[in-house]
Amino acid sequence: MTSRTARRKRGQILTETGLEKIKEAIAKAFPNGYTLPDISARTERTHSADNPKSSNFVSNDTISHILNRRAGADKSKLESLFRAFGLNLEPDDHKAAADHFGHQAANSNQRQDWGEAPDVSVFYGRTEELAKLEQWILTDRCRLVLLWGMAGIGKRFLSVKLAQQITDKFEYTIWRSLRHAPPIQDILTDLIEFFSDEQETDLPTTVASGISRLIKCLQTNRCLVVLDGVETVQERRYPERYQEYEMLFRQVGESEHRSCLVLTSSEKPREIDLLESRTGPVRSYKIQGLTLDAAREILREVGLVDENEWDSIIEHYRSNPLYLKIVSACIVKIFAGKASNFIEKNTTFLGRIEKVLEQQFEQIHNLEIKVMRQLAIARDSLGIDQLRSEISPPISTSKLMEALDSLLCLSLIEKITEGDEDLFTLQPVVRKYVINRFGQI
Repeated sequence: MTSRTARRKRGQILTETGLEKIKEAIAKAFPNGYTLPDISARTERTHSADNPKSSNFVSNDTISHILNRRAGADKSKLESLFRAFGLNLEPDDHKAAADHFGHQAANSNQRQDWGEAPDVSVFYGRTEELAKLEQWILTDRCRLVLLWGMAGIGKRFLSVKLAQQITDKFEYTIWRSLRHAPPIQDILTDLIEFFSDEQETDLPTTVASGISRLIKCLQTNRCLVVLDGVETVQERRYPERYQEYEMLFRQVGESEHRSCLVLTSSEKPREIDLLESRTGPVRSYKIQGLTLDAAREILREVGLVDENEWDSIIEHYRSNPLYLKIVSACIVKIFAGKASNFIEKNTTFLGRIEKVLEQQFEQIHNLEIKVMRQLAIARDSLGIDQLRSEISPPISTSKLMEALDSLLCLSLIEKITEGDEDLFTLQPVVRKYVINRFGQI
């Protein structure tokens, strides 16, 4: 038994009863969603916010282990987590981790590791998307699938829901977040150890050998790998690091194997453009806004009234689930949930949406900013020739096409077709942000 396996079996792990109890308490405490740092901060406050090393403090990693039941934890940490949400840890809420993992190994040939995957017990719509993606992975045997779309559109949640629905068709399922831009060697080591049941001791020392070893794992077993947040290792942010990830994506897409790598990103990686085809083993799916019924359900859950006024809000925010949650929470606080009162103000509320867009705009270049400013000023949709004539100093059509292609890959502009002409425009939320940040001139 490796030291990593031994660590997993130490301490206590929640039973189904205990897990359901704490998840219900967390959901009640954070009705608009939560992150691991949110939960961790709450454990700090039960003792002393000035002392993060207090006995009550529970770290992000430990909370992830507890909620995903992928490793044992000290009983005191379980007690601290429960206490932070007004609960007492009862005897039937936990059991020895060794018993849990021993039973799991004896009764299942499948292994799952969900890492920091969010809870998707509350999930809105996406029936058609799930059906299409399931067909691609299980029937068409795609080797690499990209889920991409603008920030807040629900890529992360969709990736978890998809993986949960099809995990029984795989021997191994692993979900990992790239939001902290880990070096690829860390990811490769993690995957190889997982697929070897922690029995691999001679781990690769180079990226190339690590990718080759991983491909062998994908060929030997039927594996489902989800890497969430590829935009954090994109070329704009980490040029050298992305080259290594690019090598991984290319080899997974081109090599024969039995497995599937699912990626999520707010920016479409350039390598996927070169690999994908409509019927081939590498495909991409752009995630659009929710259906009207699913979007209405979000507004209903948050507490909006005046249901006959909802559709205009949903259209204005393009059915983006995160945007809808942010604006509807504001309407509840300021207008007691009355959608009609908000609509009367004839404004585009940004709030926390501004920070979401800020992260994307940190990566765009000067020419792309000029393009977006012109689209924001124009308000109407513009074609390439008209857009080029408005930009000063003059630029070539080729350079403008490069900028438009980049902005489309970032989902920051929209393309519509009127007759035989392709036109470009901005969503209302993006237009408001561009005007606020860069001005109208």
